[in-house]
Amino acid sequence: MALPALAQQAGNTDQPPANQAQSAKPKAKDSTTTLDKVEVVGIRRSIATSVETKNESASIVEAVSSEDIGKLPDISIADAISRLPGLTMQRVDGHGQVIHIRGMSEQFAGTLLNGREQVSTGDSRGVEFDQYPAELINSVTVYKTPDASLVGQGLSGTVNMQTVRPLDVQGRKIVVSGQGERNSFGNITPGGHDSGYRMSASYIDQFANNTIGVAIGVARLNAPFQEKHYKSWWWANTTLWGAPQGAKPDNAIALQGAEAWVKSRDSNRDGVMAVLEFKPNDSWHSVLDAYHSKFSQSEWMRGAMWTNDPWWNNGAVTYTSANTTNYNGTPVVTSGTLSGIQPVIRNDNNLRDDSLSAFGWNNEFKTGAFTFAADLSYSRAIRDQSTLETYAGMLGGLNVDFNIPLTPGYAHYGLPDLSSPTTVYLRDAQGWGHDGRMEDSRQVDTLKAFRLSMNQALDNNFISSYDIGYNYSRRSKNKQASVYFADLPGRTPMLVDPSLLQSPTDLGFAGMGKVLTYDPRALLSRYYHVYLSETNDDLQKDYGILEDIGTFYAKANIDTSLGSNVQLRGNIGFQYIHTNQKSNGVGITPTGPADVNGVGASYNDVLPSLNLVFDFNNGWNLRFGAAKEQMRPRINDMGAYANVGVNVGNGVAQWSGSGGNPRLEPFRANSVDLSVEKYFGPASYVALAAFYKDLQSYVYTSTIPWDFTGYEFDTPVPPQSNIGTFSTPANGKGGYMRGAEFSLALEGALLHRVLNGFGMLANVSYTESSIDPDGPGGSSTDTIPGLSKIVANATVYYERNGFSARLSERFRDPYRGEYSYIFGQRSYRYTRNERTLDMQIGYDFADASRLRGLSLLFQINNLNNEPFRTTVSDSNGLGLFFPEEYTEYGRQYLIGARYSF
Repeated sequence: MALPALAQQAGNTDQPPANQAQSAKPKAKDSTTTLDKVEVVGIRRSIATSVETKNESASIVEAVSSEDIGKLPDISIADAISRLPGLTMQRVDGHGQVIHIRGMSEQFAGTLLNGREQVSTGDSRGVEFDQYPAELINSVTVYKTPDASLVGQGLSGTVNMQTVRPLDVQGRKIVVSGQGERNSFGNITPGGHDSGYRMSASYIDQFANNTIGVAIGVARLNAPFQEKHYKSWWWANTTLWGAPQGAKPDNAIALQGAEAWVKSRDSNRDGVMAVLEFKPNDSWHSVLDAYHSKFSQSEWMRGAMWTNDPWWNNGAVTYTSANTTNYNGTPVVTSGTLSGIQPVIRNDNNLRDDSLSAFGWNNEFKTGAFTFAADLSYSRAIRDQSTLETYAGMLGGLNVDFNIPLTPGYAHYGLPDLSSPTTVYLRDAQGWGHDGRMEDSRQVDTLKAFRLSMNQALDNNFISSYDIGYNYSRRSKNKQASVYFADLPGRTPMLVDPSLLQSPTDLGFAGMGKVLTYDPRALLSRYYHVYLSETNDDLQKDYGILEDIGTFYAKANIDTSLGSNVQLRGNIGFQYIHTNQKSNGVGITPTGPADVNGVGASYNDVLPSLNLVFDFNNGWNLRFGAAKEQMRPRINDMGAYANVGVNVGNGVAQWSGSGGNPRLEPFRANSVDLSVEKYFGPASYVALAAFYKDLQSYVYTSTIPWDFTGYEFDTPVPPQSNIGTFSTPANGKGGYMRGAEFSLALEGALLHRVLNGFGMLANVSYTESSIDPDGPGGSSTDTIPGLSKIVANATVYYERNGFSARLSERFRDPYRGEYSYIFGQRSYRYTRNERTLDMQIGYDFADASRLRGLSLLFQINNLNNEPFRTTVSDSNGLGLFFPEEYTEYGRQYLIGARYSF
């Protein structure tokens, strides 16, 4: 409460007094002073602009704004967004890729670029933010409450990325920047690199008396990522299933397999952004914007893995000695000797090429009180991916001493030298039925849309204007995959020509020593016979989805006074959405694969929304939002792929099957939001928010009645009806999501003049849910993907006289993460809490200096080398959780310069 008064005491700061900051908020229709009049730079400029966006929005939003042209406050879009209240990111391969909003995974969030829905390079709807260079994004706004005129919204929230508008920039602006990058692990395996670079350039200018604006930006990324990985496979007491394991005590749980590897991946991304803006008069405003990026990644993985369960190879593996540790009242084998294991040495190479394009053309026409707008857009994402794995190993079983921790960390296995070219053979050491496997896939996601809208300003004391509009979009997503096996001649083990070998890869961090290392693609044509070999599961990876969506919306904008001290603004409106969806896929029948075409559904949704802001004119805002929301289901759940059969009982035949659900309908919810905010100073505020979402529908795997029309094959007893049963993702009972969020932005000068230049950002959120993702009666330990009960972020910074420094920490509670698994499948894993630190130091040369416009920057990401950790439950159903994955990615060092003129 005392902070505004303290601000007036800090008379010699370079901040405006608190009462001036308060006047920066809209007080009445005809009197508005905005925060962009405050001449601050760097992180304070970013914070001030973000605070202004939050303050002036009719919805409950969070925002990130650039510190300058092409300079977001973090090195990636995901990093910048994930520091906002109620948001966090999921690390994939060591870097931020997807965003979780209010405890829900990326599949529940809508993502827009310049207000237009974006496609995804992933296998569903969740956008992967590493496709968007931070240098080409000017700001990001996250809508936590819906707005009727916002098309493409999500259930958890909507992320709108915006590129620069050149006519909003004063004068010509040219910015170039470059950074060198290095990973602290060094070069851990041949083929990869431990250093890279980032380069970008932006040009903004205005012509023809500021009626034409041009902006062009390019960004190049060459980034190394390194990984040291260990994983325990599964834990069980197999004696209870009639399969003792030698010296293992009969009452003890034991680990049944393990793996360790290193990965080195080089990522290259080229991005370009262009904007042409034309505003010849106050009546016509036209903006044409384009974005394109190409992303390529080459990944090398070398490691060792094995199974030691009692059923493998007719019980070839056993314990010859075993020591146990009491773990929550149960003995667990943690050290001893395993006899007969046959580790497979993996040399894998994974290639990925992504292409992402987005184009939009918007025209606004004003005449009197009316504004008409027309918008055309196109977005396309293409992913070509190839994964190759090859196998090697020694002949015969090995006796290995081991020591396994029951806390997160690397284990130790006393393996012999697995890098010798005279004792390690190319072979199928684990009996997988082939000597190598390659999968090539292609995925194309295309979205075309047009939009017509109208706004009329009203001379009304309550409704200031209204909007109506219609948006039509057509989205198609198609995926094709081919699986190949690679076999040695006669499937006979072979030694590798020493001239084809590379320096051995060291797995010493997991106590496994060195392993044989080679380029698997170089060996593919020399040693292997490669042939197409697809299982029924592989055939069903090919499918196509088509969505036609029409959205009509109407919204009334509120701006009125409630007495002399309260200003009320906001909006009330609705969306009417008509959806028509179809899918193609492969149906597996007793007579062979068959194409399934045109199966789908059509349905309508009416989504009302209300946003109210009570502005008390002294920096206090009370916000209220209520809405009905929806999020379309996962795309890969909607494929018309199926295993189909006919069950005959008592002479009666009935259809049955399992697969995707092209008739799947959206997740639907009713939501209520409340936020109390206090603004003091251009870059300071405090807010407390609460939300409640009642999900009327959630998607579970269920057995439901199904119309099998279109699934035809010969059967001795034909079904009398096309209605049967089908196990598939289906809409079922929902539950609640609820939580509270606290956020604070504070400049030190508001507390005391000696703290001028210091500041902090902090937020913490708590979220809980009653939804069991396995459906009613499912596992009591499962939570919906992405839900961390507590998420917190904190940044402390100092910025004065050209010098800047900041330290940021990100924390999230344990959660159930969704990850890519073997053979392109998706898996859910219990991910432990994470706490990551990032540091940044910079210096901007003063205007009076000869080096005016030059900035120097040094950053360390993942300063504390926070590991990625997961846990897995025991397979005996005792409710015990054991360490599963433990992976480190190293620290990321960046040093560079930026020049603006």
